[in-house]
Amino acid sequence: MKLKKKLLSRFIIIAAVSVFLTAVFSTAAFWCVFSEQENENLKAYTQVLADSYEVDKSLLTAEKHSQDSIRITLISPDGKVIFDNSLNIDEAEMGSHSDRPEVIEAFKSGFGMSNRTSATLNSVTYYCAVRTSDGNVLRTAESFSSMIGLFVSIVPAIVLITAGVFIVCLIMSKRSAKKIISPIENMTKAPDTSVYEELEPLAQTISSQQLEINRQVRRLQTEKDKINTLIQNMSEGFLLLDTDRKVLMSNGSAAKFLGTDKEDILDKNILVYTRSETVVECVDSALEGEGKSGDITLNGRVLQFITNPVFSGKKQNGVICLIIDVSAKKKAEKMRREFTANVTHELKTPLTSISGYAEIIASGLARPDDVQGFAAKIQKESGRLLSLIGDIMKLSQLDENASDEDFTNVDVSVVASEVAEDLRSNAEKSGITIMTEVTPRAVIQGSRSKLYELIYNLCDNAIRYNKPDGSVVISTKIEDGHTILKVSDTGIGIPEKHQSRIFERFYRVDKSRSKETGGTGLGLAIVKHIAELHGGKVLVESGDSGTTFSVVF
Repeated sequence: MKLKKKLLSRFIIIAAVSVFLTAVFSTAAFWCVFSEQENENLKAYTQVLADSYEVDKSLLTAEKHSQDSIRITLISPDGKVIFDNSLNIDEAEMGSHSDRPEVIEAFKSGFGMSNRTSATLNSVTYYCAVRTSDGNVLRTAESFSSMIGLFVSIVPAIVLITAGVFIVCLIMSKRSAKKIISPIENMTKAPDTSVYEELEPLAQTISSQQLEINRQVRRLQTEKDKINTLIQNMSEGFLLLDTDRKVLMSNGSAAKFLGTDKEDILDKNILVYTRSETVVECVDSALEGEGKSGDITLNGRVLQFITNPVFSGKKQNGVICLIIDVSAKKKAEKMRREFTANVTHELKTPLTSISGYAEIIASGLARPDDVQGFAAKIQKESGRLLSLIGDIMKLSQLDENASDEDFTNVDVSVVASEVAEDLRSNAEKSGITIMTEVTPRAVIQGSRSKLYELIYNLCDNAIRYNKPDGSVVISTKIEDGHTILKVSDTGIGIPEKHQSRIFERFYRVDKSRSKETGGTGLGLAIVKHIAELHGGKVLVESGDSGTTFSVVF
C-alpha cells in the first residue's frame, strides 16, 4: 500500500471520528447547560407563581393555566391533588403524591426539586415544589427531550455537517498527504537533503548507499564493457549456450566460423549451423558437467571445438564454447611433416653417395686410378650436403623472423650491381651474359645481407636454368612509391601448372635437371621468406621460354 493512500485514509478516519465525537460531546454540553438553565427558569417561575398564589388564591384555576406549557399542581398535606392544570386529568383519579421526592422535600424544608426520565419517550421532566402558607405544596413540572433524544433529533444535521466536513477534510487530506510525501519523494533525487529532521539519518544513509551503489554499478559496467570488448575482439569464437543448446551470447569470430551473422545466431540452436557428431558430443558432455574438445572441418576451416559447463552455485546454467581456427596450425604441422620427410630424403642421398665411395676406398677395392675420381665425387656430394644444410638453417632463421642485423636504409640497385658482379664469372662459365638496368637510389628499409641473398638466389636460379648463350637481366625501378626488383632470364621457363607451387620447400619442376645443376630446392622458398620479412611480395611471369621474377617492396 502506498504511503500517500495510507495517510489519506488515516486523515479521513480521524476527521470522521472527530466530527462524530464533537457532535456527541457538543450535544452533551449543550444539554447540561440547557438543563441547568431550565432548572433555574422553572425555579424562578415556581417562586413567582407561589407568591401570586399567596396574594390571590383565585388565580390558580384551570381556565387561566390550561394553555401553559408548564404543568401546575397543588397538593394538600395528605398528598392529595387539589389542583392540576391538565384538562384531561381528573384530580380525584390522580392518587396520592406524598411519595414524590420533591413533595416530600417541600413539606419538610419548604422547597424541593427533582427530575425523572422517561426511557420510552426519550424525555426528562423537571419538578419544583414550594410549600405555601396554607400548608399546601405548589408544584410545577416541565418536560424536555433527554440528551439521547436531543442527539437523535439533530442526527440529520450531524450527517449533513459530517458530509460537508468529510469533503473538506478529503480535499485538505489529499493536499496535506501530498505535501508530506513530496519531501520524501524528492529524497530519491537529492537523498542528502530532507525537510524532516527525523529523516535526516535515513537520508544520509540512503545518500551514502546510493553513492556506493553508483560506484558499484559503474565498476560493474566497466568490467562488463571490458569483458564484452575482450570477447568481441577475440580471434577465437565464443559462444554461451543455455541448457537447451540455444545461443545466448556470441562474438563476431564465432559467427564467422559458423558462416552466419552475429545477430542471426542468437536464440538459435547450435545444431542449426553444424550437425557434427563431434560438436554434439562436446556439448552433451559439457551439459553433463564435464568439459571436452574435438576438431571439426567446417566451411573450409579446421576448427577446434572446446566446451565447458557453466555453474551458478551448484546449479548448471549453460555451456561455454570456444572455437579456435587451427587450420594454420594443422597446415604448419603438415608442412613440418613434409619438410622433415624431404630433409631426410635430401640429406640421405648425398650421404649415401659419400658413404658408398668412402667404403669402396676404405676396403681397398678401388684402383689407384679411380681414387681421385671417387674423392672428387665425395667432395661434390659434401658440397651439396653443406649447401643443403646451409639453406635449411637459413629457412629456420627466417621462419622465426630472426635477423642478425638491424634494418637500415638499403639501396637495392647497389646490392643488385654487387650480385651481378659476384656472379659474372660463374655466368660466363655457363655461357650466360648477366646485365643490370638499375635506377639509382632505390632505397628501402631492410637487411642488406638478406636482400643480397634474395637477389643472389634469383640470379643463381636464372643462371642454372638458362639456355646456352642466354642472358640474365637485373633491373630496379621506383613506381607508384614502390621499389620494384626484377630478375629476367631467357631460360627454359616454368609451366603454368607449376607456378603456384615453386615457392614450396624442396619443390622442383624438373628433378633431373635440379640434380644435375646441384640445386637444393629451397632457393625460392628463401626468396619468398626474405621478401615477406621486408613487407614485399614475389610475382612470377613465365612461359615456354624465359622467366621474370618481380619483388615489389
